[in-house]
Amino acid sequence: MKIAYYSVTRQVSRFVKKLTLADDQAVAVTDTLILSEPFILIIPTYEKEILQEVWDFMVENASNCQGIIASGNRNFAELYIYSTKDLSAEFNVPILYDFEFNGTDEDVTAVNSILESY
Repeated sequence: MKIAYYSVTRQVSRFVKKLTLADDQAVAVTDTLILSEPFILIIPTYEKEILQEVWDFMVENASNCQGIIASGNRNFAELYIYSTKDLSAEFNVPILYDFEFNGTDEDVTAVNSILESY
């Protein structure tokens, strides 16, 4: 399964590097990236303006998105992973998993299991 990810402060990219992936399995999101195969999106939580590249990417690629995995900070209570919740609702894509910051070993194991199931 292809992974498309977006990282602002490198927390998400650090998490992606911990996953068991082939060299060409993960690709950084840009607003011009087109994926013609199924993928899972991994994103941080920020205001839409900061994640505009992700929103633009999803306009063109949502039909191939199998789900979204979110990074966030639970200290923000009801705002935890709100970016993913908004994208999920807008593009009708399920939220598969969430983790804080760059994830724990348990988060890595859980996401690797999710990836193996696709």
